[in-house]
Amino acid sequence: MFNLKPAFLFLIAIAFCAPIQVLHAQKVQKTFRQDDVWSIFTRDKNVAKRDSISARPMERYKPYFAVTPFIGYNPAYGVLIGVGSSIGTFLGDPKTTPLSTAAVSVNFTAKNQKILNLRTIIFTNESRFVLRGDWRYLVFSQPTYGLGSGINHNASEGLILAEGGQTDSYSGETQPLNYDYIRLYETFYFRFKGKFYIGFGYCLDKFSNIFDHKLNLDTIPQQVTSHYRYSIEHGFNPEHQTMSGLSLELMFDSRDNSIRPTHGYFANFAIRPNFKFLGSSKNSYMLNSEFRAYLPLSKNRPDHLIGFWYLGQFTEQGAVPYLGLPAIGWDMYNRTGRGYIQGSIRGVNFIYGESEYRFPISRYTGILGGVVFVNATTASSDDGTRKLFHYIDPAAGVGLRVMFNRKTRSNLTVDCGIGANGGVGVYFNLNETF
Repeated sequence: MFNLKPAFLFLIAIAFCAPIQVLHAQKVQKTFRQDDVWSIFTRDKNVAKRDSISARPMERYKPYFAVTPFIGYNPAYGVLIGVGSSIGTFLGDPKTTPLSTAAVSVNFTAKNQKILNLRTIIFTNESRFVLRGDWRYLVFSQPTYGLGSGINHNASEGLILAEGGQTDSYSGETQPLNYDYIRLYETFYFRFKGKFYIGFGYCLDKFSNIFDHKLNLDTIPQQVTSHYRYSIEHGFNPEHQTMSGLSLELMFDSRDNSIRPTHGYFANFAIRPNFKFLGSSKNSYMLNSEFRAYLPLSKNRPDHLIGFWYLGQFTEQGAVPYLGLPAIGWDMYNRTGRGYIQGSIRGVNFIYGESEYRFPISRYTGILGGVVFVNATTASSDDGTRKLFHYIDPAAGVGLRVMFNRKTRSNLTVDCGIGANGGVGVYFNLNETF
């Protein structure tokens, strides 16, 4: 596997140089204009034309695109190739209506992984109604380590690619699984006062063709995995499991942009009952909560801010399939837990917190930026041996940002995170982590 240390040292150097860049940027703030990477190719020849285009107001119904390819290699999965796209448009007056966005990604690996994702957030005119969707189809493989935080994952260096695609090295402590996965979440919100919304939705998680590599019931003693033990004890078929239910949600959203917020707040509280009559393997009842805050540090540089993110997911009644339990990296955009392998922290109840300092690097154009982040996760097991806050898994790291499309604020991101178990991950994505 390639050596990630040079990349990590490079990002650390950026973080240490950032305060100098920020101070200098504040001195020349009167000349700052937000550009993107495409401006580099047009600045010398068409400065007047580019500036006149930049000054034009955003147009209603006009689509704005940001597309980027992804490629990687790892002995565990072989070659991974893919493409991600962020599409934005205004479905109402841009002065009173937030940007509606759709993030699409398709990834394929040499080990027959197929990862297709579509996430949408749609605002009608003046934000009267909002639609949020999270659709996925995965032919996937992923290691699991049992339930609860504080488990030694025996992790190593690896690549974590966009929108759920990843590479990592299996160790002797992991329990690898193969499975097919369909996720279909769609929620309709209507505004009832100011920035507050009430939502109703449908949620489907369907896991099939589950193959447990470490499971062997023919040996003495039997080799029983965490997934198999949990499934048998809670009455699930180890080979296929389904969660199908409704959601009742309360949402508050005052962000200026859902792709790359520079100020505002976002909060969501959801009650999700799963019912057998809708196709669930078992009845269950879950609570999900989320809060994000963006606090600007400069009136003249919107890319200079501190962000906070909280995510809590709780199983209140009944039992949820093992793969459907809350886990790191399985949020809407697969962004939680930089510093850990996706799915390596999983629990019946799950709380995640993160703080990120975002700063400008480019003095005049705003094309380059950087981040420094810290996060922490706690999760509980089903047998009571690991409870919330008994163990906490922290991580920290730095990252680089490249403005890709100044109209929608889409940017390319690369982050290097280190987890408490010594694992190092480099994460490539389109748009901010949160």
